[in-house]
Amino acid sequence: MNVALVHYTAAPIVGGVERVMEEHARLFTAHGHRVTVLCHRGGGPDAVRLPEENSADAQAAALRPILAMQDIVFLHNVLTMPFHPALTEALWRAVDELPRVRFVAWVHDVAACNPDYAPVAPIFSKAHPHCETIAVSPLRARQFAEVTGAQAAVIPNGIDPPRVLGLPENVASFAKQRNLLDGRIVLLHPTRLVRRKNVELSIAVGRELVQRGTPATVLVTAADDPHNAASRTLGETLRGGCGAHDAVIFAGDHFAVGDTELAGFYRLADALFFPSRSEGFGLPLLEAALHRLPVFCSDIEPLRDLLREGAVCFSPDAEPARVATLIEETLAESSAFRERRRVLREYGWEAIYRRHLVALLR
Repeated sequence: MNVALVHYTAAPIVGGVERVMEEHARLFTAHGHRVTVLCHRGGGPDAVRLPEENSADAQAAALRPILAMQDIVFLHNVLTMPFHPALTEALWRAVDELPRVRFVAWVHDVAACNPDYAPVAPIFSKAHPHCETIAVSPLRARQFAEVTGAQAAVIPNGIDPPRVLGLPENVASFAKQRNLLDGRIVLLHPTRLVRRKNVELSIAVGRELVQRGTPATVLVTAADDPHNAASRTLGETLRGGCGAHDAVIFAGDHFAVGDTELAGFYRLADALFFPSRSEGFGLPLLEAALHRLPVFCSDIEPLRDLLREGAVCFSPDAEPARVATLIEETLAESSAFRERRRVLREYGWEAIYRRHLVALLR
């Protein structure tokens, strides 16, 4: 479809509406639609710049030939916020003059009920009878109804988790390909492939969680130990035990995990999983604490002494089923984990697209 997005300004100008419109443009383009952004200021090299002059005729002359080629036009805040009255008037005309085109008013704010903007011109207190309306929250839908007497459907804004988490590009791409941002449990095991690191338990716990029906992935950084000739052989054995599913992923097989990537993995993960049989110190526990991650680790010295509270310990020889239950029950009690999982499932932009935008475009 040909999709147009209209707002007063567009990215790289910073603002909430600008960010949402940028994400809409990215989503629609990624799903095969042809997107045109129209604005007065900002916008990328392909954006259509509207004239600044405060003349409805000038705005209409610039708008009409572009809007006439669209299948659907999303009007972000331009019908409810008084930042360029001439543009609003020109758009009202366009809705009447282009009946083949679907127009959707996207309401982020309602100036007519905001004392910071009162009084506003009557046009900002009306709903165009031939324009559908979407509000970003139930509150904005109620305010729109109170001001105009018309109803608005609700489609929430979303977030782009890799951007919010500041993931490096390679980690972000990897996470999207492996669906690591779909609300599953992600356990991080940063380790070299040596016997004492007990990667076998990571594999067994990951498989146990998946077999129970709990979406989960254990992310093992999995660098071969350059000082240990047996490390490569062990790695081949461990990889053979992972199976052809994502219960366990050896990230080091896909790209080099340096400091930047490791920091990204800490932000991506829900918890640190560190089942070593022996350690000289245990730096990952301190790194996890700085990233505010829950810690599941072996009940061995010195790990049990590094964190004074919060670490959940288990025997490195524990049954995988017992450890999996410990992880599930501990995380289930965490409101932070529950909300993080819900946000990823309900407010990631791909989830918003599947749940709301596909039907709207159809």
